[in-house]
Amino acid sequence: DAPAPALQRTRGRASVVLGGGVATALKGLAQAGSAKAFLPRSHSPDPEVVFLNTAGGLTGGDRLTYALELGPGGRATATTQTAERAYRAAGDVAQMEVRLSAGAGAELHWLPQETILFDGAALARRTEARLAGDAALLMCEMLTLGRAAMGEEVTRLSLCDRRAVFRDGRPVHLEPLAIGAADLA
Repeated sequence: DAPAPALQRTRGRASVVLGGGVATALKGLAQAGSAKAFLPRSHSPDPEVVFLNTAGGLTGGDRLTYALELGPGGRATATTQTAERAYRAAGDVAQMEVRLSAGAGAELHWLPQETILFDGAALARRTEARLAGDAALLMCEMLTLGRAAMGEEVTRLSLCDRRAVFRDGRPVHLEPLAIGAADLA
């Protein structure tokens, strides 16, 4: 038997740096591969950062990183344009990393759309927020097991999902979650 052909994998990284102060403004933007970030015009004085995976989802072997740095006194909301999708994996694990940081007196909201896990998905995601002593963070991440309206059922899954929040370098919230096929029975 011939070895299976190497599959093309998605790689993406988007990084946004926002200055702080009264008028939080864009100071840096880097994008590579399938990861994009944009700041739509807002009716609010506080910017909104929208991250996007142009590949349309993740599967085994894909790598995706989003990063947002908010300067001292800044205020911003970050989200994703659409739900992230983790599709059936053929052997390898998709890796997703979200890195957030907020300087002194900053207020950061991380409110992405849900992550939809399809049958056979294999995903390792780590969300890490590093806060200065008096920075504020509102963070909400949601997981959905398939799409019930489409009649989908998830019976096989490998998920390792970790959230960590550090204040002045010390952990204040550690939330590991692992879901496997045995948990779905």
